Amino acid sequence: MSRHLLYLLLLAMPCVLRAQTPSAPPAAPYNPPTLAVLLANRPAHIEEAKWLAMMQDPVNRSVYPLRISQATLDTLDGRLLDLRFQYIMVR
Repeated sequence: MSRHLLYLLLLAMPCVLRAQTPSAPPAAPYNPPTLAVLLANRPAHIEEAKWLAMMQDPVNRSVYPLRISQATLDTLDGRLLDLRFQYIMVR
């Protein structure tokens, strides 16, 4: 029994260690419309560089959806916004 458990742990260990590493290199830089929306949605207590670095992580993109208004879409071309982010339309 203990031998089987040892083999199972030896097989599972690489999977566990692999799950702890970053999955992909940092994505391409943001295009200007997406950068404008990102900076407009930055919380006041987070620095700009830290906010942009945080938003490179896909998990944070779903935790912090970006709020946009119709006035924003009138100013920026909505087709150019990065589809990796979640956008919420507000009034």
